Amino acid sequence: MTVLSDLVDLVLTLGAEKELPPVRSLYKPRPATPTEQPKKFGVVALDDGSCGFFFAGLDDTLSRLNACEPRQFTDLPTLDLVKHCLSEDRLSTAVGLGALNAVSQHLLKTAGFKLDRATDPVGRLDLANARRIGMVGFFAPLIREWENYPGTLTVIEKDPKFLDRSGPFEVTDQNDRLRDCDRVLITGSTLINDTLDDVLSHCNPKARVALVGPSASCLPDPIFDRGVDVVGSTMVCDLPGLEALLEAGQPWAEGTTKYCITRDQYPGIRQMIRST
Repeated sequence: MTVLSDLVDLVLTLGAEKELPPVRSLYKPRPATPTEQPKKFGVVALDDGSCGFFFAGLDDTLSRLNACEPRQFTDLPTLDLVKHCLSEDRLSTAVGLGALNAVSQHLLKTAGFKLDRATDPVGRLDLANARRIGMVGFFAPLIREWENYPGTLTVIEKDPKFLDRSGPFEVTDQNDRLRDCDRVLITGSTLINDTLDDVLSHCNPKARVALVGPSASCLPDPIFDRGVDVVGSTMVCDLPGLEALLEAGQPWAEGTTKYCITRDQYPGIRQMIRST
């Protein structure tokens, strides 16, 4: 069993116990102009406004997504679309994770869990006192501000185009380099390619670990069960505003907000549902 399969089982079990809102729409990244960086995240929205992001930047997912008819996904029952997470087809897996994330946001909301929108998940790792930091995935915004931290930085990146990057960091494709790190930041896209378990198996058991990114907006239970300390992701706070931003190919900031969930402050979705 992997994190992703455990997430699917959890959402299917909880979803079968209550009526879930149907899928309302699928928002594809707007195709980039020749001078723009490609937009790589899509959104699945449910009828109650709950939304889930998914990463479409792996392999040929983006080109296939832009060519597809959204109704092939939106006409499916919500839980059937969640099951796509376990497909061997990369596009189906990506959209399925968007649906799983949307259902997760719905379940957290209906269970009464208040997402912490004020805390920076990276800040919870206390990077200022870190000796060696591992970053799984090339987080350009964090790397740009790396000079603010005293520790050494090792970036684990499988995409060959990043391996020749230079700066105050080292880039490698070897996961075993994580064993020397006392802090680890992992991209949420490891859920889509189902590599999170492998990454975590290489982490030092004493390291503080965070899973971050828009595609990590799922229920954190199976992730915390595997020792991750912090999950930081993005939720939609203004869906009409986000729709306009996505259509225009603009940044999401005005339609979304970031949030943080820490393992020591999270009671678990089953306990919260029993209490409602």
